[in-house]
Amino acid sequence: MDKKIIFIFFSIFLMFFNSKLMSAESSGSDITEISIGAEIFRWQEFGRDDARLLTEQGLRAYLRYSRNNHVRKSNGYLYNITGSLYGGDVEYDGQSQPGGHFSPADVDYAGLSGEFLGGYRYKNPLRAHALDLFAGIGFDWWSRGISDGVNSQGVAVRGLNEEYSIIFMRVGMGLEYRKSFWKSLWRAGVKYPLFTEEIVDMPAVKLTPGKSPSLFFSYRFQMASGHGLDKGTFFYFVYDSYRFSKSPVVTTGSLLVHQPKSRMDTVSLSIGRAF
Repeated sequence: MDKKIIFIFFSIFLMFFNSKLMSAESSGSDITEISIGAEIFRWQEFGRDDARLLTEQGLRAYLRYSRNNHVRKSNGYLYNITGSLYGGDVEYDGQSQPGGHFSPADVDYAGLSGEFLGGYRYKNPLRAHALDLFAGIGFDWWSRGISDGVNSQGVAVRGLNEEYSIIFMRVGMGLEYRKSFWKSLWRAGVKYPLFTEEIVDMPAVKLTPGKSPSLFFSYRFQMASGHGLDKGTFFYFVYDSYRFSKSPVVTTGSLLVHQPKSRMDTVSLSIGRAF
């Protein structure tokens, strides 16, 4: 799928739903959030009988922007529009071929993502907490550059570059707790890729990793400040993941190419400001 088409589609999608929500109600609870943080990243691939083929892991940095109304204190609709930039170098440990051991210096990642979530908040009038139900759709694009290296037999192995394009959906629920001087927001649910595409430069081939559900969890904590309980500094913890089953085999020249079963897990911690 052409990246321009993906960008135009999501731009129209986000603008349409944002305008609908804004026109439907004006609760005065809209805020902007900007946060920066680091994540522990791990990517694994598996072959026959789930034998591990490779593991990539290390730290990546990210910058996140969000516009939402999750500070609302009454029953009503919720929305969250999020955009992120991320990247970093991680270590690679895996096979370049059956029986080979390939250890390049690093794997370079760079990517961007965007997401729209919509839902509803049920406020408990007797206690200082609320239940959120939500669902959303988003896109994720990243490049993955594996550097050259030498395998365990002393043979030089050329690296490669890949680009992933993912459209996904997620559904879940959350709980907000409010006290006089702090508040927290817990969220968890299931994520599922609707569209997957992987472009490899050597050999030049386009693959479609299989689709499997995965889990996510987040926790946001904020102390009261001079701006009240809804604006100021916050801390944000997130666990997110992807699960891809083996892709169909593609023939390119005399080669049969596929993407093995793959798993991605990230655990991140960030600090941000709400205003």
